[in-house]
Amino acid sequence: MERARELLAKELGDGAKQVLRLALTALARREYGRVELERKLQRDLRASERSSDVAQVLDRLQARGLLSDERMAQSFVRTRAMRYGRLRIEHELLRRGLQPSTIAEALVPAPDELTVAQALWQRKFGQVATTMQERSRQGRYLAARGFDSSIVARILSGAVGRKA
Repeated sequence: MERARELLAKELGDGAKQVLRLALTALARREYGRVELERKLQRDLRASERSSDVAQVLDRLQARGLLSDERMAQSFVRTRAMRYGRLRIEHELLRRGLQPSTIAEALVPAPDELTVAQALWQRKFGQVATTMQERSRQGRYLAARGFDSSIVARILSGAVGRKA
């Protein structure tokens, strides 16, 4: 890690070296998209560091393959696909500054949304609602997790086969 940091820090000013250290520490924890990491680093800037240092460091990290929007999107989808619907995942990725085309590519291998919603509903509720209040509660639960209204309606109507 030190050797890689030294190679990346070559010809950088002191402020940029500090930004690089912060960026590598963040990337060691999880994947970031460029916009998201830039926001994080801008928030953490000190007086000795400039915005141009952040841009320079991000360019260098992207050139070395350490910072990738595509990899971040794939990782994000992989970790959330079994708990959330496509709408929520897409919204979260847009909030993190990823391009719609990158998001669309990352969502292609996601599991069948109906199957995921059915499994979540089964685990949480297990039976079709008998009152309108309970039906609304179940619908809100699924909608809040980003499932399309047509999928929510199919599950709540009991049209999808339930697991025992």
